[in-house]
Amino acid sequence: MGSAPSSQLASWLAELASVPSGVALAYLPATGGINARTREQLILAVCEVNGTRRSAWVHGAWLDFLGRRDPDEVLGPLFDYARSCAEAGHPLDTTTLDAVFPRPVVRSVRATVARAELAGLVDTAADGLIETTRGRRPFSFGGLAKGAALVAATLPMTVPTVAAATAMRALDILAPSMPEIDTPPGTDSDLMVDLAAQAVPAYLGNTILRTGLVWSPVSISIAFRMEGKAFTLTVGRGAVSVRQGVSRRALVVIDGGLDSMLKVVASRVAGELTNPRPLRSR
Repeated sequence: MGSAPSSQLASWLAELASVPSGVALAYLPATGGINARTREQLILAVCEVNGTRRSAWVHGAWLDFLGRRDPDEVLGPLFDYARSCAEAGHPLDTTTLDAVFPRPVVRSVRATVARAELAGLVDTAADGLIETTRGRRPFSFGGLAKGAALVAATLPMTVPTVAAATAMRALDILAPSMPEIDTPPGTDSDLMVDLAAQAVPAYLGNTILRTGLVWSPVSISIAFRMEGKAFTLTVGRGAVSVRQGVSRRALVVIDGGLDSMLKVVASRVAGELTNPRPLRSR
């Protein structure tokens, strides 16, 4: 590690220390910070700029477990900020973000970018150690010592993250795959049903949701009404189907989007698994 990496290390450590609550805001639910999927997407954006393969693998595993989905357009400035910081190699001013986003969101983003950059420096140091031991780089005792010290100092932070990512990768591989969405003939003529069938795999991409809901021993039907049209989503017993209209077996009719559906279905399945009973038509 030369002077430039050392100065980057100092600047990112200082940034992380300036937002002590940022990590908690980014990793704990219901704290007002960014959600887990956005956090991992931000880290991968930094990895892409820095070309850090190990960090990309680790956080790619997290994102696969959570379910990949395109970030909301309103979050674009957060990703622009993360990429700009990675390109600059040091924390940037957040005045613009502060004017648009709540303080917890901005603080969680700052901490996330700082952690991603620190992980990138560790990746670089580890690569340097490997290249030196293999004789592909000139031996430098000072550089070797600095690299080893950085890797060792960050082990308490990196080991739990890598272990969690490895477990998530294994669970994602072992979990049943998402079944093909069953839609009735003529779905192409019903735009609402077609859009719902395309959106459902993304919303059920989370490994836990995919396993716990789609492959639950009971089938749950939830109806949705949007803009004068309706469709019914049924999940469970290894199948997912979308049908036009409100089914008589629908447990709930929701006016709104699929985000509300996940909360309702998850709550209902938990109750059914605790006290199973056959579903009855109305």
